[in-house]
Amino acid sequence: MKKKFFSLPTKYAYLYLFIPIALSIIVSTSYDNDIWFLLNQGRYILTNGFPHVDPFTIHENLTLVVQQWLSATTFYEIYHLFGEIGLSLLLITINLFILYFLYKICLVMSDNRRNLSIFFAILVDVLLLMNFIQTRPQIFTYLILLILIYTLEKYQQTRKNRYLLLLPLLSLLEINLHASMWFMLFLFLLPYAIEMTIRDYQQRQLKKLLPLYISIIFMFLAGLFNPYGIAAITYIFTSYGNSSINALVQEMQVPQLTTRMGLIIYTVVLTVYIIYLVSKKRKIKLKYLCLLFGTTYLALSSHKGFAFFLLGGLLPLIYCVKDYFPHPSIPKIKKTAYQQGVIIFLFGLTLTLLVFLPHELTNPLKSSVGYLLSHYDKNQVILYTGFSEGGYVEYRGLKTYIDPRAEVFLKQNNHQKDIFQEYYDLQKGQLSPDKFMKTYHFTHFIVTQSDALYPYLQQEKEKFDLLFNADGYYLFETKF
Repeated sequence: MKKKFFSLPTKYAYLYLFIPIALSIIVSTSYDNDIWFLLNQGRYILTNGFPHVDPFTIHENLTLVVQQWLSATTFYEIYHLFGEIGLSLLLITINLFILYFLYKICLVMSDNRRNLSIFFAILVDVLLLMNFIQTRPQIFTYLILLILIYTLEKYQQTRKNRYLLLLPLLSLLEINLHASMWFMLFLFLLPYAIEMTIRDYQQRQLKKLLPLYISIIFMFLAGLFNPYGIAAITYIFTSYGNSSINALVQEMQVPQLTTRMGLIIYTVVLTVYIIYLVSKKRKIKLKYLCLLFGTTYLALSSHKGFAFFLLGGLLPLIYCVKDYFPHPSIPKIKKTAYQQGVIIFLFGLTLTLLVFLPHELTNPLKSSVGYLLSHYDKNQVILYTGFSEGGYVEYRGLKTYIDPRAEVFLKQNNHQKDIFQEYYDLQKGQLSPDKFMKTYHFTHFIVTQSDALYPYLQQEKEKFDLLFNADGYYLFETKF
């Protein structure tokens, strides 16, 4: 019998769940900038149906795939009915489900070591909360991937076909909630399929694989049930890997040790590999090694990919270290009055955080956009804003040059023009403001001092007037 080197506290282990719950409440009050174009798209779809040509910018005939239409309509409908508190409660609820499935997966992987599972689930969830749990479609993707992992673990453990019935449903949800991440389901499924195929082949029981592969076929077919058909399925191939997007959009950048996020990523990845290497458990399951190597590539390719490493690389580490922790068989004991009091106190503290933390969905552009809307007919405005500002401007009913939907402005997606490359060249000094201005007939500009157009607009006083400035934004008008 192996010696147990570590022992985790058992009596109050469940109280540690307060940490991710409280953190999720705090995180839920900080709204990601992408929420504006999501709310705008959701409102448009609920009012007008699915757009196939972009209606939100000054450009004409841009082919559009709203690859996260179900997320957008969900966010908007909740915001419309319940306001900011509704968005916060949605995020908190999704994170509670994420935490629950993290715990359930850890139980399966650790052979029901409850306290170890609680600590591992909290560790992964806190890392997700610190960097990725936001009012964006990705929260649904993380939950769906966790349900997929749990389903595959239970199926492999029991070989009961009822678990496979869930796979096509997960595919259907993902293609409509977040189509660009749909293929991630198959990337996470592949290691399980490989391991089961090898095992059944060695045991000469290949017929047992038939239900699994039939489910995979139905998963693929389920992906076709979306408003944009095959275009949604192939969206990832036309939207990722663009060098200009990778250079300008922070979440797509390669992690650097000189940044906080880069330091976190490399530290966590290195720590996980060290634990795998020094572990006395020599035989690590093939599926976990595949997940580890695959998600390591994702983590070191972009900030965004680190979330998948937490699910596929860090989470299975519990299987590797489980033998170092005791396997308590503790009978269920009724909680004492003191324990009940602690639970009530933490529950009250949680409600206090939820009620008294400010839930205000606002934007520093509000004053500048308000001035523009109050003084000009929005239908006559041809507006320039930077990449980050476009979503809010469009939500307020104005059309603009560009917005945070970076992939929409790639020619391979919109079939008209590579607008994002044009914007990138402008910001990096590879396209002169004079030449850029000749392409468009802007009536107004909302810029920050960091925008490449700001010094040009300031210097060309005979061509442009500064109408208004507030909260770091400057509203210019073209003189006619």
